[in-house]
Amino acid sequence: MKLSPRTFRIQWDVHAWAGVIASLFLFVIFFCGVFALFREELEVWQEPALHVAPPHGQPPSFDALLARVKQLGPMPRGSHVGFLPHEETRFVTAYLFEPEGTRELWLDPVTGTVLSGRSRLSSELYWMHFFYRVPWGMELTGVVSVAMLVVLVSGLVIHLKDLRQQWWRFRPELKLRFSSSDAHKVLGVFGLPFTAMLGWTGAVLCLAALAGQGFTATVFDGNPNRVTELRGYAQPTRAATGREAPMLSLDELVSRARAAVPGAEGTPRYVDLQLQGDANAWAGIYFQMAPLGADHFAFMDAVSGTPFGTSAEYSTPTFFLERVFFDLHAAHYAGLLLKPLYALLALAMCAVLITGNLIWLERRDAHRAHWGNRLLERLTVGVSAGLAFASSVYFTANRALPWDAARRGDWEFGLFLGAWGLAVLVTLVPGVSSRRAGIGLCGAASALFGGVLASDVAFREVNLFTALARGLPPVFLAELLLCALALGCGGLAWGLKRKRPAEARPERVEAPSPSRVSA
Repeated sequence: MKLSPRTFRIQWDVHAWAGVIASLFLFVIFFCGVFALFREELEVWQEPALHVAPPHGQPPSFDALLARVKQLGPMPRGSHVGFLPHEETRFVTAYLFEPEGTRELWLDPVTGTVLSGRSRLSSELYWMHFFYRVPWGMELTGVVSVAMLVVLVSGLVIHLKDLRQQWWRFRPELKLRFSSSDAHKVLGVFGLPFTAMLGWTGAVLCLAALAGQGFTATVFDGNPNRVTELRGYAQPTRAATGREAPMLSLDELVSRARAAVPGAEGTPRYVDLQLQGDANAWAGIYFQMAPLGADHFAFMDAVSGTPFGTSAEYSTPTFFLERVFFDLHAAHYAGLLLKPLYALLALAMCAVLITGNLIWLERRDAHRAHWGNRLLERLTVGVSAGLAFASSVYFTANRALPWDAARRGDWEFGLFLGAWGLAVLVTLVPGVSSRRAGIGLCGAASALFGGVLASDVAFREVNLFTALARGLPPVFLAELLLCALALGCGGLAWGLKRKRPAEARPERVEAPSPSRVSA
């Protein structure tokens, strides 16, 4: 397909401007997406006390868990508590929904050990994937996902004619501008199906709530419950009676819920007890979901033991669609080997974003004469290399800070944000070259990731070499991720530091000139 000069110029400008504007946000999304993929594994890794293999064929007793929670402090009538079992460890997370906020406890159903949450590393890096802590962060992520789709479509239109030739062409011996252009195209083409799927599913998932607000205001006369029902997220509303009544055991409620929902089997993935001890007490029993499959849950009257709502009644086509999109987006299908592939493709997309900015700068202002281009270059290095460095600081703080320190999770997260902000400031210093800053940040990140890995091998009973033998694959995968990050950051620092041979111009230089449509 040969474009007219005007059409080519329009597509080129759309591709370039949309890519540059969204690039730094997209880098954060894709880089933190790697940690989001291994959220469950990192949740076990970040707390050595959780390095206990789960028992096989012995589901936890929810009655025993509830009794253990009651031993820790009074649970007044009407309390709300949830239990989240884990496949990766023997511990069960208990959530106590109190007036002043949600309290999180980790319970060992075998020994009765109770741990308070001491680290939020896994959760904070997962939330960073969609800017959870930024006001309207979810919506921002959705808009950026749409921008990525625009970049993908316009890039495909631009290079479609030369796609076969550019598919495999990579010339690292050339000037950085040309080798970066080759890497940008090769990685972009190979990752096109992956990034298109992520962009589309991410946009739908992140903008669903905003679209729901629009439907609420324009279609459903300001009734948000109607939108919630159509999305399949409705829950029963039961008011407390103020009268005490004996409840059935939670294990009995789980058994009855399993019998009431066709397809429900195994240990529930979540048990939610509301209005505990009240005559209107009820429990939501949510069973494990098969990848890309239907949901199975039941709402049970905790006093009579009868179901008053199941997934067969509450599920909607919209819920099923969002569920499929989420499973596709988060690699919840095709087994464990898919996660490393997703992570590799996400890091490749990070490289596409960085090389895209470099191409923009080299073609428009090779000597960085304009202050805006100098700022873009420094921000690109500071945000990307700085995020890698800050992540290594986060992992280091997880292992270095005293475990009994007050507000330990806040200190870890504060050090992460501080390191990232410091890295950006360093790259903005006029006397420091962007390349030198990138080398330093990547090298430091490699050293810190490697140091955490080495310290675990030296001082932890469960580490890269012993985790599998102890029945803890999540810890092994987390340690393997650290190893990959250390090697990747070190290789990038070496590549930036390596001197290139004398420039050899390619036979044909791609340029976005309207007179050179064949480019």
